[in-house]
Amino acid sequence: MKILVADDHSLFADALSCLLEMWPDVSKVLKASDYASTMRSLSDNIDTHIALLDIRMPGLSLPTGVGSIREMMPDVKLIALSGIASRGEIELALGGGANGFISKSVLGHEFVRAVRAICEGGNQDFAQTYGVIAHDRQVSVRFTEREQDVLSLLQGGMTNKEMARELGLSPETVKIYVKSIGDKLGSRNRTDLIVRALEVRAIQHSA
Repeated sequence: MKILVADDHSLFADALSCLLEMWPDVSKVLKASDYASTMRSLSDNIDTHIALLDIRMPGLSLPTGVGSIREMMPDVKLIALSGIASRGEIELALGGGANGFISKSVLGHEFVRAVRAICEGGNQDFAQTYGVIAHDRQVSVRFTEREQDVLSLLQGGMTNKEMARELGLSPETVKIYVKSIGDKLGSRNRTDLIVRALEVRAIQHSA
């Protein structure tokens, strides 16, 4: 079967695509980075079985954007995704025709299991959602000005000692800030921290 991953965050899209390609019944994973390319991809691949749609990607309006996909492909399993959408936006996506919602706070193989569970749900009278409580917590993350400074330097690849020199702090103090940021984002390591910070728009993609 074919699966479309429509997401403007390339790191997330690439990682998810790799996980989905491990399914023995997946023949091809397509990718799109905005709503226009999503519609083109679906038009060119009308046999797509599953479409994973970031509901905050460029060009997508809710609920009409989801509704247009549902109208064009009534049988596709349409799964809404986000790391930053509000509860209201999630409800709009579900009301527009999405079969379910998965928060990007759901990790790795748990995410893939959630995709399969939604796809195997049949024609239920309710949409399935995964990770909404954690999602609500992640969306509400707020950083202090100093934590924001540390985040920006972390994105640049600086070590604790380098950040300490840049900010005029001790390495131990920087370490505390890094841990605080990681705890707020629920990250497991520095790479995961940056990915999650990008998802909640605490930092922007580097040019």
